[in-house]
Amino acid sequence: MITMKTFLFFACLLISTSTLCSQTHIRISAPKYKGDVLTLCRYDNYITKKEKKLVKCNIDSAGNSSVMIDIDSVQYIFMHYEKLIYYFFVEPDSDITVTFSEKELLNDKEKLNPFFEPLYIAANVTTTGADNINRQLMDIDDKSNDVILAVAKNKKENDRHFKDSLLTVFKNSLVNSNNDFVNNYAKYRTALIEYLFKLKPLKDLQNEYFINKPVLYRNPAYCELLNHINEKYFLHRTQQSQGNAFREAVNKGNLAEIRKTLSQNEYLRNRDFCDFLILQNAYNEFYDSNFSRAALLEIVNSIAKETANSNIKIIAENIRNAVVNLLAGYSPPYFELNDMQGNKTSLQSFAGKYVYLGFFSVNSYGCIQDFYLMKQLAKKFSEKIHFISICIDSKDDIENFVKTERINWTFLLCDNNKDIIKEYDVRTFPTYYLIDKNGKLLKSPAPSPSEDIYQIFEKLDN
Repeated sequence: MITMKTFLFFACLLISTSTLCSQTHIRISAPKYKGDVLTLCRYDNYITKKEKKLVKCNIDSAGNSSVMIDIDSVQYIFMHYEKLIYYFFVEPDSDITVTFSEKELLNDKEKLNPFFEPLYIAANVTTTGADNINRQLMDIDDKSNDVILAVAKNKKENDRHFKDSLLTVFKNSLVNSNNDFVNNYAKYRTALIEYLFKLKPLKDLQNEYFINKPVLYRNPAYCELLNHINEKYFLHRTQQSQGNAFREAVNKGNLAEIRKTLSQNEYLRNRDFCDFLILQNAYNEFYDSNFSRAALLEIVNSIAKETANSNIKIIAENIRNAVVNLLAGYSPPYFELNDMQGNKTSLQSFAGKYVYLGFFSVNSYGCIQDFYLMKQLAKKFSEKIHFISICIDSKDDIENFVKTERINWTFLLCDNNKDIIKEYDVRTFPTYYLIDKNGKLLKSPAPSPSEDIYQIFEKLDN
């Protein structure tokens, strides 16, 4: 029997669930992508910028697609395809048409360059509603970029009057919107100009834009300004009064002491905002040598465990996953790729033996030189080590190379899978990792065949 109390509970549950997410209808027009599958993504957070895949869009023979996504707030959405990244914003419970008009493929040289930067393009968005927030946000970006470029172009970095006049023009061009997200976007773009041009003391910026203000975790303009203001904050703090004590607290992973020290600044007395800054610096410092990596990881884990803020928890967990992915003693990023016969293959397929994992291109001279050395290593150590090469080239190129060179270890096809290149932090070809029998990273990165990997292999047990 359903009691009134039970009925009210489910009614409240339904109401609260409906307010959490609303469906947004996205129609896609992409004539040059006929037959392609495009993936719409968003960032899980603006510190690690972990990409979260929202939906796959199958572009039909007419160049169109239609999808629904569930969102609870205004979201920055992007679609990455070869050379281009299209981006746009969507609101909950809206109906929009997005046009991807251009398509550019990577050439062989660009595919070999892990540092290749794609071109960001604002997608053309039309909507059935009266307000088009994309038009408003793009207008803010265009005008703020014009201010920054004008100062650089005219070499007026030291001309306070020139910069003030440009800022005044920018402020006067802003139109108050019915959308809080747009107004905040404009507000923090204004603050960024003030910060970059030193038009206000840092303390005044902190007082005006952050003290007693909500933390806007999903507003790119807000997060970009914070990234600038808080860059190397930990390191700068060690150079101030009680700097040695602060360094010691960080290197011991003492979160309570770090919070206590930082909260002496009124700017950081809000616990969530303070934790946001701590996470930002812990993530950025992890890749430098200023503080203990183990301690930084402990700080991140402590925040993830203690916080009641869902946004902070997501950021902390994303940071932890990002930094431990390639740490010795941890499991490497999961992948599932096709081998030369079209079979799906993952690292789990090679459990029970060591794995020498390499990222290659058969068009790279350095890789080809290593292949000749790998032949000798594979012949000697194949009883206890699996040799796996993940290649970024076309299947035909790889097949021809393997056949010509008579190579007999495992080759997997990257198939333009940029995720795996990013997750394994491949910055040059070849790059190597050594994984133990239990699937944990043993050497990360590992020496190449031309370095001392032979001696390491000799010491591995069977």
